[in-house]
Amino acid sequence: MGGGSPAPFPREEAPPAGPPLAQVAIVIDDFGQDLSMAKRFLNIPISITFSILPGLKHSREIAELATVHGHEVMIHMPMEPEGYPEKNPGPGALLVSMSRRQIEKSLDDAFRENPYARGINNHMGSRFTASKEQMERVLSRLKKQGLYFLDSYTSPNSVGVHLAKQMGVATIKRDIFLDHVPTETFVRKQIRELIRRARIQGRAVAIGHPYPVTLKVLQEEALSFEKEGIEVVPLGRLVNGG
Repeated sequence: MGGGSPAPFPREEAPPAGPPLAQVAIVIDDFGQDLSMAKRFLNIPISITFSILPGLKHSREIAELATVHGHEVMIHMPMEPEGYPEKNPGPGALLVSMSRRQIEKSLDDAFRENPYARGINNHMGSRFTASKEQMERVLSRLKKQGLYFLDSYTSPNSVGVHLAKQMGVATIKRDIFLDHVPTETFVRKQIRELIRRARIQGRAVAIGHPYPVTLKVLQEEALSFEKEGIEVVPLGRLVNGG
């Protein structure tokens, strides 16, 4: 009878049968220019939501590739920052001075280029997202299209989430940036913070960028989410509460 061999085997029960403790979404902004880097992000073994700038060389191709590979896609919509025009948000940007018709045309152009998009988030936009009148115009069009709004929250003065909720537009706010300090140590620390916030709130949203360091750390940390009981989901799952 001796030997006592398989003592550790009961630990096989470790993965919980029930739902995960929390969910996170990881949005990577600024796709559209570098096709080879976008292809590398396709192969990270967790759900990455691709947020693609409109009007760039590979914007449509990256949107198609990400969709084919099962990743959710959104539009990283340029919006006017404080300090414009010295700070330039790029082609197709929404400006505070625009009419409703001009805003709708810019959005429609972006939607035509990227018909796969499930929603948008703001690129820059610290001035634009603080304008209730202009954000109402954007959100009205999103509501008509059945799209969500992720507030990148580049300014504490943003009215985006509050107004979207009032208007019945699916919405959520960014919790952390992963890589505004682009070092391995910092990105790993931010992943830990993402997990911590998700446990407290039940869900959390991170925004990163297509940097080599971000790619490397996400590849290396991909399995740590499951080990921590955290499910990485497309952003739309969080926005729509499931």
